[in-house]
Amino acid sequence: MKVVLKVSGMTCVNCAKAIELSLRKLKGVEEVKVSFELGRVVVGYKEELLSLEQIKEAIESLGYRVEGVRGKDRSLEVLAFCWLASLGIMLFMFFHWGLYLQALLSLGVQVVGGYSFYRSAWHALRSRVGNMDLLVVLGSTSALIYSFLALAGFLSGEPFFETSAFLITFVRTGKYIEEWVRSRALRSLKELFNLQTIRVKVLKGEREELKRVDELFVGDLMILRSGDMVPVDCRIVEGQLELDESFITGESMPVKRSSGELVLSGSLVVSGFAKARVEKTFKNSYANLLVSLVESALSQKPKVQRIGDRVSHYFVQFVVLLSLFVFTAWYVFTGDVRHAINFSLAVLVVSCPCAFGIAVPLAVVMGLLRAYKKGLLIKNPSVFEQRLDVLIFDKTGTLTEGKPELVDYRLYEPKALELACAMAETSNHPYSLAIRRFCQQRGIKGFKLQECKETPGEGVRCGELFLGRANGQAHAYLMRGDKRLAEFFFEDKLREGVEELVKYLKRKGVRLYMLTGDSPERAKEVAQRLSIDQYIARAKPEDKLRVVQELQSQGLRVGVVGDGINDAPALSKADLSFAVGSGTDIAKRVGDVVLLRGVESLVDFFELKDRTLRRIKQNLFWAFLYNVLFIPIAGGLLYHQGIYLKPEYAGLLMALSSLSVVMNSLR
Repeated sequence: MKVVLKVSGMTCVNCAKAIELSLRKLKGVEEVKVSFELGRVVVGYKEELLSLEQIKEAIESLGYRVEGVRGKDRSLEVLAFCWLASLGIMLFMFFHWGLYLQALLSLGVQVVGGYSFYRSAWHALRSRVGNMDLLVVLGSTSALIYSFLALAGFLSGEPFFETSAFLITFVRTGKYIEEWVRSRALRSLKELFNLQTIRVKVLKGEREELKRVDELFVGDLMILRSGDMVPVDCRIVEGQLELDESFITGESMPVKRSSGELVLSGSLVVSGFAKARVEKTFKNSYANLLVSLVESALSQKPKVQRIGDRVSHYFVQFVVLLSLFVFTAWYVFTGDVRHAINFSLAVLVVSCPCAFGIAVPLAVVMGLLRAYKKGLLIKNPSVFEQRLDVLIFDKTGTLTEGKPELVDYRLYEPKALELACAMAETSNHPYSLAIRRFCQQRGIKGFKLQECKETPGEGVRCGELFLGRANGQAHAYLMRGDKRLAEFFFEDKLREGVEELVKYLKRKGVRLYMLTGDSPERAKEVAQRLSIDQYIARAKPEDKLRVVQELQSQGLRVGVVGDGINDAPALSKADLSFAVGSGTDIAKRVGDVVLLRGVESLVDFFELKDRTLRRIKQNLFWAFLYNVLFIPIAGGLLYHQGIYLKPEYAGLLMALSSLSVVMNSLR
């Protein structure tokens, strides 16, 4: 049994790790996948050993919220209480009995606002995974205990209840804003993941019934209206729709679909009304395929992310030890326990392991989301790290349209064109199809011919008439005996945007190769038009594989662009592979990236790759710089120069640090 749960409250990779470790301890759990970026937990388990309620309780016990388990999310109300109580503490500083009121309000903030931190920190300790909540709890609790001891007269100095309260308040504020911003940015991706949970209207006779998506069967008749997300692949039988397909094809403008046309799941109905018959169940629909691709991509971590995860994991232990060292140093050398506590608390809460934990994965998720919106299906996020020295292109169907067009002809006898149109009707050769399209576009009707026979590799013969291709040439002849009646010239046109793509790649310093099974003449023509110096004609799949291996043996990073089927060996061996595919066949495509909109979208890929890698480096640099800069200040290194951090302001800085990484990833 596999269940998908929506979980809120996860802020970084350590939160996800705590949930995963806790669930894996449950008897009967076979598989756990946790994505803090999407707030999603996938659990595979044995129903005879474990119940869904037990799984939900395990997650809830860590301080996270499983949708549907508890009632309304009250995080905003809790945050409002924290702010009112914290401001009240500042106000009561001027009253005679103010300290006792401050103590009461501070305790209230600690209980109401800090409860989720305490629960998360406790289970993080039990799971032996340090997280940001543990640092917040240590800091706020220490401040509160010191203040109560000072109030009771056990310690000299003034209590600072505002530190404990504002620390919780500032951190909660940062987390709330961060969650809101991230949720808004990832809304379209979450909607796709939540397709399986929606209900759709299905016609049963004259009645409309609400059904869950997993209850739909092939042949069911759905009702689609404005605002609906299409949950399964279906075909319109009545009506017309205007659809936003941007998330599944990258097409930015709405498209119209009418009776008889296929509608892919994941499309959003902008306007219109239609009845549509289910073509595929959700399990086999395009949207579920996308979900599987995203899940697969998120489960594979780039090398730089694995480094960030390790830093985040050990960072908490380092900070706790550093805080103890700061306390000891200040107390030993000054004898001032208040200063020692203040500086050690500031070190605890200013440190931000979350900045390291979210620096890479959030940038990667946003890169994946932007890629899907541009018609780029990325199966492995490590592509964002890959550099390329050489890019090898297939020709037919990749650089060219893949179907020849009739671009010119010469007639040496009247009615020769009509004869050619008639003979082309009896053949499915690409040149015959091109002649047929030409004739249909111009309304030319051919003669009715009898006793026509097509010989593979030669042409079509109808009595003494013969229509065939000239050897190795992109043109064909119509003959009567030895007499030439007409000559036809064809061209496999370059795909739109290919010339700009080649120029772009050359500017980036990428060496280009073209390998094709076509004739040397045609290969040379296309290579010259695109200014590709290296090309090989009549290349078989094993030849393409050999070229990839030879280039790699020279220490070069090699990419391959092909159709994903005939080029499978070369694509599999390449360091980075691109398969040109369509919305209906991407499941069988080999390749790290599927180009739904054609090879011209490679420009989008490289720009997105550079942008994502730039964001990752910026995030990691900022996380490192922030901690290197503010931890010494928090520890009192510049105190004698009049520069220091109160613990509550250290907490605010920590929240802002995490938020800045989120904002940088989303922009």
